[in-house]
Amino acid sequence: MKASLRSYTFYPSLLVLGSFTVLALISDDLLLSVTQNIHEWLMSNFGWLYALSAFVLVILAFLLFFSPLAKLRIGGDSATPLLTRWKWCSITLCSSIAIGLLFFAAAEPIFFILTPPSSTSIEAMSKDSALFGLSSLFMHWSFTTYAIYAIPALIFAIAHYNLKMPFSISSAMNAALPIKMTSTVRQAIDSIALIALVAGMVASLGTGAMMLGGGIQRLFSVEVSPTMVGMLCVLVMAASAISAASGLLKGITFLSSWNARALMCLAFFILAIGPSSYIANSGVDALGHYLSNFVSESLNTGTVVEDSWARDWTLFFWANWFAWAPITAMFLGKISRGYTVREFLIFNFVVPSVFVIAWCSVFGGFSINVEMATQLLSQTLTQDGPGDVIWVMLEQLPGSTVVMAVFMVIAVISYITAADSAIDAISGICATSSLKSEVNSSPYYIKLLWGGVIAVIALTLTSTGGLDGLKMISTIGGFLGMVIVCFCASSLIRMALAYNGRDGSLKFSGAKNSIGAQEVANH
Repeated sequence: MKASLRSYTFYPSLLVLGSFTVLALISDDLLLSVTQNIHEWLMSNFGWLYALSAFVLVILAFLLFFSPLAKLRIGGDSATPLLTRWKWCSITLCSSIAIGLLFFAAAEPIFFILTPPSSTSIEAMSKDSALFGLSSLFMHWSFTTYAIYAIPALIFAIAHYNLKMPFSISSAMNAALPIKMTSTVRQAIDSIALIALVAGMVASLGTGAMMLGGGIQRLFSVEVSPTMVGMLCVLVMAASAISAASGLLKGITFLSSWNARALMCLAFFILAIGPSSYIANSGVDALGHYLSNFVSESLNTGTVVEDSWARDWTLFFWANWFAWAPITAMFLGKISRGYTVREFLIFNFVVPSVFVIAWCSVFGGFSINVEMATQLLSQTLTQDGPGDVIWVMLEQLPGSTVVMAVFMVIAVISYITAADSAIDAISGICATSSLKSEVNSSPYYIKLLWGGVIAVIALTLTSTGGLDGLKMISTIGGFLGMVIVCFCASSLIRMALAYNGRDGSLKFSGAKNSIGAQEVANH
């Protein structure tokens, strides 16, 4: 089938993103004020839903692991894997880490050491605040995060490969629910998910580029201007678009495989030359604190105790992950053909979560060790911002210049490996040809086009200011993402309850999921 644009997904997305970009240029303060008010209203009225949804997704992921559905093979009994287990694992890991965790694994605990929740008895700059900071880092970046990604990804994979439904996140929503959706409705849902993701990508790219600029300034003693930061965004996004255009089995696989090894080697290196015993012991302490308080922290909105900490941090993180979840889920589902549901949960939920906890133990533990001994990082955070914390921390290591240079290269590659997978999924929902279950079915020009759009927006806003407003748009989009993910989870629950599992095939009679040839052609 000849590739063509899905008009109701592509053009509205460009129009809305372009309009917000122009508004950010005209008056970023106005955009930020409006979006901030909307965000606060959503948190005040639906904070309970963010908390409950995220918690239920974690429980659902564990229950599915031991359910009869766990034996189902994605794509059918005769389906062959697209990727080896190592390539699959490395792409899954690198497509979701991006650049944020690399910087905030060091900075986030310092935030919590300085300002622990006011409703607790934890004192700022105390050892208790250090333990709380590291365990909160686990909370915000590990199992809950990957449950938010994995559940919609799993039902999408089953819908697309087993039920032969269109390459649309809406397929995951009604795979096992009696909901009829027209082609226009499907495209509109994809457009909403696309807008939230691209806004988040631009904000993440701009913020990450500014953090990288701080490293360049420290390494080469040069003043990094906003224009230079913008150009760095363009270079990174150009590399991401080229990687995505080269296809899943070429650029994306190669970069992810290399980056996964580099991340592991860097973590082991920091553990070996840093305060190893402190890192290991603090990591175990924090893991115990995280697990023992998981339920209470997951279901905390801070309303009764009148403490905004949960909304400012935990629920804010959930909103961000929900914004990324629909499109990320489509990519993760796309690469999972040929594996069972249980294997999917291992490589998309368990393994990434365990890796993130190990990574946070190393970088968060080292960060806390430096802070409790010198107070350097809290001073840096207060004076220069969170982006400089990692660089000051790495300066405490022997051979710091080399370590910082290596870290910078890995950080750039980490963003590219996250962005190229997102661009691949974005281009997939913008082209009708991607309805086929092929590895690389969307045209190159759409991938390059979206890479260019994101680069131009990032260049414009980092050069002139305006990222904060766009970041809030992504967070607001997280509410819509949460609604989409809740439908996906409901569909998966209904499918799991109806699945008999005796013959390994998917026999589900309750859903109205048959897709006619004409609907597929027009999708």
